[in-house]
Parts: sequence; C-alpha cells; structure tokens
Amino acid sequence: MIKKYCLYGFLSLILFASMSSCATTVLTSVWKDSAYQGGPLKKILIIGVFREQNMKRYFEDEFARELKAKGVDAVPSYSVFPEEDVLNKEIIVEKIRELKMDSVLVTRVVDVRDASGYETYPTNVSPGNFYDYYVMCCQTTVTTGYVVMLETKIFEEKYDKLLWSATSESSLQRYREDTLQSFISAAIEALHDKNLVH
Repeated sequence: MIKKYCLYGFLSLILFASMSSCATTVLTSVWKDSAYQGGPLKKILIIGVFREQNMKRYFEDEFARELKAKGVDAVPSYSVFPEEDVLNKEIIVEKIRELKMDSVLVTRVVDVRDASGYETYPTNVSPGNFYDYYVMCCQTTVTTGYVVMLETKIFEEKYDKLLWSATSESSLQRYREDTLQSFISAAIEALHDKNLVH
C-alpha cells in the first residue's frame, strides 16, 4: 500500500513538474501598418497594464532587457512615472518627448480562461491485459490550468498612430513570471519578423 501511494505521489510530481516547466505562448494575430517605412524602432517606452505593481515591474523590466539585447533603447514606464492607476496623458506625452522616444508599447490582459483538457492518442493496442491497458493509459494526456490572453499595441510617437498589434494566448504557469517571459520572447520574435527590431 505504501509503495502504491509513493508511486502515485511520484507520478503526480512528474506531471506537475512537466506542466510547470514548459511555458508556451501562441500569437493568435499579428498586424503591422503596411504604410510604415521608418525601419527598426530605436527607443520604446514599455507600459504594462497590470493591477499588481510587482508584475508590472517584472514585465516592463524583462521586455526592456530583451529589447536592449536587440539594440533597442527600451524604457520601463514605472522608472519614469509615479505608480498611479491611470496616468495623465499630458504627463506621458511630455515624458515621451523629453526622452525622445519614437514609440510606445502597451500590453494589457484581455482575459483568463479555463484550459482543462483531455486528449487521447490513436493506438492499435487493445487493453486485453494489464500491460496493454497500461500502454493505452500512457497515451492519454490530461491537462489542466488557465490560458492568459494578452493584447499588445505599439504606437508611433511622431503621428500618435497604431504601428503594430498582436493578441496572444499563454499557458498560465506555476510562476506567473514564466508566463510573461514566454509572451515577451514570442512578441519580440514577431517584431523581428516584421523588421521592427533587429
């Protein structure tokens, strides 16, 4: 009996570890203004719209860090603005011009939905004995968790015009930072594909 509980505990641990370790993000839509001829962006203000300040800071810092690795001078908004629910437009515009930013990136959470699922894989095994049944069970995957949907838009500062936008779905991980990191990497790859970053 003890061995049985240990086995169940071990299998649960493996399942939990595998679910927690692979953060995935899918960009469900990506759009770029076809009329834009300005080349790669050089200075971007990063604004993460999150209720929790620690998540906002993490998101903005990580996005800025990864953009800087691509040669972009990215600035987290929390580092130049007071921590307020909604910033005054004049304050933002004045700071953008003072810092000579060429664009503003804004990301928000659109929705969080349940992502429970049950998936079986085709098999020729007929569960006539314990091993066949065991093999069949190994080809069944149960997933549970949540999917976070984010919307990101980049506005060109000069014309205050939408330049690029994307919506995404990310699997919510045990550590929310992993979820955000997965999204940031996918978004920057998409920006690179659209020649907005090097």
